[in-house]
Amino acid sequence: MTTWLLHDHLNGSLDIKEGVEFAGALAPRQRSDLHALTPHLYRLDEHALDAIREQTNRRWQHKLPPVVCAILHADTDARILREQLSRFCLFGVQKGQTRYCRYFDPRVMTHLRWILTNGQLHSLLGHIQHWELMDSNGQWIVTSPPESSAGRMIRLILDEQQRRYLELLPAIRECLKHWRAMYPDKLRDDAEAGPHLAHRFDRAQALGLGDMKDCLALVLHEVLVHPRVTDHPKVASVISAVKEGASYQRTTAHWSPEDWQTIQKQLNAEGRVT
Repeated sequence: MTTWLLHDHLNGSLDIKEGVEFAGALAPRQRSDLHALTPHLYRLDEHALDAIREQTNRRWQHKLPPVVCAILHADTDARILREQLSRFCLFGVQKGQTRYCRYFDPRVMTHLRWILTNGQLHSLLGHIQHWELMDSNGQWIVTSPPESSAGRMIRLILDEQQRRYLELLPAIRECLKHWRAMYPDKLRDDAEAGPHLAHRFDRAQALGLGDMKDCLALVLHEVLVHPRVTDHPKVASVISAVKEGASYQRTTAHWSPEDWQTIQKQLNAEGRVT
């Protein structure tokens, strides 16, 4: 099986020069203006894998943006693989419109595993047997095409919910950063943690929190303080005040650690504060 490398040159250069053969840049046909922004595809020798993994690990440890998008395993011609990867840089959204999506960025691809349907993920991976990336938790994740009865899609068409979840990804990643800093063993796989947090963001919006900063603050309180933090009268009163123009984030930002400890203890002790 041939091993390939997707390199995001916008984030930095590859440390390794031997064992990699340039196979071209991704080039979506309808958007020539993107050709300088898309990643480069390389054919990779097996003996170069360790060096690539080492560079990826090192950048993750230093909290640097990823240079290695993915290690791909695919028995196909470079031209065919590059065409496939280029085509999916443009997602269909609505009424024939397309949108550029950095799906190849591991910070995005790790969440596409739960955002896309099996049929969509099957089409996206196409000729690729294994797509290997480092996720936000510093783990190497391998994704293979899931079973699907749907035919291959030429382009992915995202529904309204999928588009909204893509737009939510920066907030979800920010929440994951704080959550895992405090509870490193909680839902270590982004494919589980992502939908869990997306559901909480949906709920925050359903409670009337329209500002993303307010939603992020509430979701952080749910995962860091107590999953039923909205049951506490003090928190519930702030959520009610949002309808009158108050800011949940700014109001609760003034609460002390002792305030939050009290809320947590009361919810743990009583199950539900009345």
